[in-house]
Amino acid sequence: MLVNKEEALVRLDNDAELYKDLITMFFEDPQFLPEDLEKLIAEQKYEEGGKLSHLLKGVSGTLGAEDLFDASKNLEDILKGKKEGNMEESKTLLLDLFEKTSVALKEVLATL
Repeated sequence: MLVNKEEALVRLDNDAELYKDLITMFFEDPQFLPEDLEKLIAEQKYEEGGKLSHLLKGVSGTLGAEDLFDASKNLEDILKGKKEGNMEESKTLLLDLFEKTSVALKEVLATL
């Protein structure tokens, strides 16, 4: 699921105003920029890329972006050497989900 609004609100004690503020911050003060991740991986700075993926995992979990959370965790684990996997495929999936989730979050924001 791209965005599970109900689950996110439960995590935030049903505080819709806080949820709205967090989504707004996601766009206005982004902690994750796709080009940063691509650069780190291209430069083989896997530990730093893993930290950036971890950051995105936390943000996406808070916002109820379940698919992005899973993709972030998967790439983080690969970059940190915790599991085997295709780094390029995982990165591509994460970046695709980031774009789709951003659109979905804008739609959720419009309902709050």
